Amino acid sequence: MGDRIRVLLVDDDVDAADSTAAHLERESGRITVVRERNSSDGLDVLAEKRIDCIVSEYDMPETDGMEFLETVREVEPELPFILFTGSGSEEIASEAISIGVSDYLRNVGGSERYGMLANRIETAVAQHRSEVEASEATQQILRMFYRITDAFFAIDSDWRITYVNQRAAEFIGRPRDELVGSNVWEFFRGEESRALHEAYRRAFEGQEPISLEARSAVRPGRWVEERIYPAEDGLSVYFQDITERKAMESEIRETKEKIEDLHAVAARVVTCTTGEEIYDLAIEAAEDILEFDICSVDAIVEGVLVPQAVSTKSSTNGYYEGTPVEEDGSLAAETARTGRSKLVTDLHEAGYAPAEAAYTSALSIPIGDIGVFQAVSKDVSGFDEDDLELAELLITHITQALNRVRSETELRAEIDRFAALFENVPNATASYVFDGGDPVVRDVNPAFEDVFGWERETMVDHPLDDFLVPSGKEDEARAINERVRGGIRIEGEEIGRRTEEGSRDFLLHTAPVRVGETNEGFTIYTDITVQKQRQRKLERQNERLDEFANVVSHDLRNPLNIATGRLELLAEEVDNDHVPPIRRALARMESLIGDVLAMARQGKVVSETEPVSLTRVVRNAWMMVSTEEAELRLDDSLAVVDADEGRLRELFENLFRNAIEHAGSDVTVTVAPLSDTDGFFVADDGDGISADDYRTVFEHGYSTTDAGTGFGLAIVESIAEAHGWEVRASESKTGGARFEILT
Repeated sequence: MGDRIRVLLVDDDVDAADSTAAHLERESGRITVVRERNSSDGLDVLAEKRIDCIVSEYDMPETDGMEFLETVREVEPELPFILFTGSGSEEIASEAISIGVSDYLRNVGGSERYGMLANRIETAVAQHRSEVEASEATQQILRMFYRITDAFFAIDSDWRITYVNQRAAEFIGRPRDELVGSNVWEFFRGEESRALHEAYRRAFEGQEPISLEARSAVRPGRWVEERIYPAEDGLSVYFQDITERKAMESEIRETKEKIEDLHAVAARVVTCTTGEEIYDLAIEAAEDILEFDICSVDAIVEGVLVPQAVSTKSSTNGYYEGTPVEEDGSLAAETARTGRSKLVTDLHEAGYAPAEAAYTSALSIPIGDIGVFQAVSKDVSGFDEDDLELAELLITHITQALNRVRSETELRAEIDRFAALFENVPNATASYVFDGGDPVVRDVNPAFEDVFGWERETMVDHPLDDFLVPSGKEDEARAINERVRGGIRIEGEEIGRRTEEGSRDFLLHTAPVRVGETNEGFTIYTDITVQKQRQRKLERQNERLDEFANVVSHDLRNPLNIATGRLELLAEEVDNDHVPPIRRALARMESLIGDVLAMARQGKVVSETEPVSLTRVVRNAWMMVSTEEAELRLDDSLAVVDADEGRLRELFENLFRNAIEHAGSDVTVTVAPLSDTDGFFVADDGDGISADDYRTVFEHGYSTTDAGTGFGLAIVESIAEAHGWEVRASESKTGGARFEILT
């Protein structure tokens, strides 16, 4: 009905009515007043609009308030009606009460009378609504009762049966699957069907429910009572055999009481906080309400049905300690596996092995995926379908309560796990809720206190940015807040934030959460100050290497070029034995300068990488080296690595040249992946390297040939380290040199 109260005010005095209406609406924000000058107009309003209460003057020219009350009571026997009059008396009040007035109030005195009137209106309406709700609840119980105890079938607008329950099918005498889809008049024939046909037609055309008693059209000699409920697409028909009405009335009353008692159990089970309390209540209700003498509740624990509660009449020697869910011949195990209720009239005949030989019939009902409820009897056919339906109603309430307790337990455990994670996560983490445009701190973890230096009590309920945002970075912080408020997740954005010890560099991660209209979530700060300092140091190192390369390239190469040119001029004029050694020395100087320049360039840290095919790079590098007589054995299963392709190719070129220089021009070189870790190796079949030299081969100037500069393997190591890799020397399977690069 809503919380608003619509009051019909009937008073021939317009000024008085306006004043009363204004005061009522001022006294209560729930009240809306509709004003009419006479009872006739008031009755029209009552017929057209929903009215929650009538307030009427007594002394009116055409019809007085008492006559108006009598007329209203003919159409609305329970509607609140208050006489609010300035000309009343005790006699009038007494008469009004005798014919059903809800309240009587004199319209005299100061403005406090309007507050009193508003209060009595709200009281009367609240009482009336409660009575209506109680009546509707009673009707709902009755409807549920009818659904459980009555036969039922539904038919569509073409008179075809769309659903029939078991009781209706049994009464008609046909299987349910034969009835569904058939025309109802195939079964309802003869003179007796005319009354039903007329009632069905009137209910469908008028869209009004109809109840009737008639001779059965399918069971001659018997009577049925039918309740026909129409819908736009057909009819729902509930009926019962009333031939033995008096005998059935007692059973109906008992069933109704059981249903009401079971609903009372639903109210009690809400107060239970543990599974044990719920199991005990299930047994208590089964004994006291359903009158089951022997019953039990088992819970599924690691694939075994374990007893949780048993009735007081259950014998201890006739009860299992535990039943595997997969066990054959067990009705409880079958119920747990299938999730379907079962009524067994004779356990032994049906092939089940009861806990005690004397148990003959049983009800078995699943408790969701939690367990099984069972009731047994020593009599054959000790239970019927009504017992099963009532027991299922009870277990529905029990299942809901157990699921609630389980969910609450899981939620508490999840909250505890999350709290532990929040407390122990190594990164500085703060939970927040947005208040306007500012993220306000709800909590911070210990790592946050350690990193930023502020204690939790100092920050909670204060804007996070007030503590962390450095001066001059306010606009940047506001932009980040707007993104987070919009639900955008930030992953690893570099920012500067203030700590008690000064500014530091962080990676910002956010996890925004929308709860109703509230924006909240978590902010995680990863301190990257050390990494940023290292990065800046490496950048400076790269800059110095660039400067060194420029010095080598210009300041050394220019004099060398002059010396080389002068030597060639001298050689043309003088035939002297000193010229060839000088030429070789200058050539060696050229090689040294080239290798030093390569060292400077290859030693720079790799800042940008991309996925690179090792197979392709190896083949390209092999083509760049003079390898006419050498052989390359390449394993095609080489992986793809993240690298600077040009510098990776330089690494392979130096390794290939090293193999040719030390193992000969007919060397065989193998490139394949490492088997025990990420990476690859380059091996040759030459004489190999002494184990004592595995480390020194990478030093600048190390060489075992007179023509070598000693920079080739040093360049290999520099390129590897620039990628963050490791290189090491060892012996190949053929006794040659093997170089492993661990990525």
